Amino acid sequence: MLRPRSWTLLVLILGALPALAQSPAELTAQADALFEEVWFTQYTLSDALDLQAKLETAIKLYEAALAQDAGNVHVLNMLSRCHYTLADIFLPEKDKAKFHEKGQEYGERSMKLQSDPELVAKWTSSDSFLAAVRDLTDIEALFWTYSNWARKVELGGVVGLVAAALRGDDKKLMAIMERCLELDRGYIAGGPLRALAGYWAEHPFSKDPEKVRVLLEEAIATYPDYLENRLFYVEYYLIRAERWGEAREELQKVIDAPIGVDALENGYAKIRALDLLGQVEGE
Repeated sequence: MLRPRSWTLLVLILGALPALAQSPAELTAQADALFEEVWFTQYTLSDALDLQAKLETAIKLYEAALAQDAGNVHVLNMLSRCHYTLADIFLPEKDKAKFHEKGQEYGERSMKLQSDPELVAKWTSSDSFLAAVRDLTDIEALFWTYSNWARKVELGGVVGLVAAALRGDDKKLMAIMERCLELDRGYIAGGPLRALAGYWAEHPFSKDPEKVRVLLEEAIATYPDYLENRLFYVEYYLIRAERWGEAREELQKVIDAPIGVDALENGYAKIRALDLLGQVEGE
């Protein structure tokens, strides 16, 4: 059996091999399998480099498939999702924003391919963009576009949040997530509920802690095994409400929970919970 470092080297070498002889379907199948392997493997600090290498190889394979089939919506959606996952979990803070921006671009390309060409021609117009969002049924394109876009804005701090609101990005983001809720509020174990809670927690002019609470309590009640639901509840509601005892209880639940099927995200949530627990212990 290959050791972790040997596997990382092998993955990187294979990822660099020419992919021109393979069809888009073959490349996509390999990328899908690699992404699933990463998603269903528990994140640990010791395995992070190997998981990152596999994810970066999946991205290369998707990009090779896209080079041959520029209209492949599945590939565009997975590139958006992979860039979000890579930036959110694996990359240092200084590199996150540019990868989220790339993920947003891939997601918007997918949205445009599935929208009325007349609306796409006026994509920068708020009215045309919102009209396109209302007609879309592809939750993957919508959700990962939003996730990358919102996280990119959040990384800009207060200045970035205010600038985005003044540009009208907040209205576009809200429209995307409301559409996701209509299509499937259970996507990624309550993903739209978490995303909208984050929106109301971070909006520079319209914070609404009660909406944050309601959304995240629904996510926890419906998908208790997806640990990020509890983590968001602590970060976006309990800590900000200075409910320290409840925050400690929820963080301990995350730490003690079984890893479950969503092993990458749950493993990462456990590490974040340990860090947060250290911060709230003295409160």
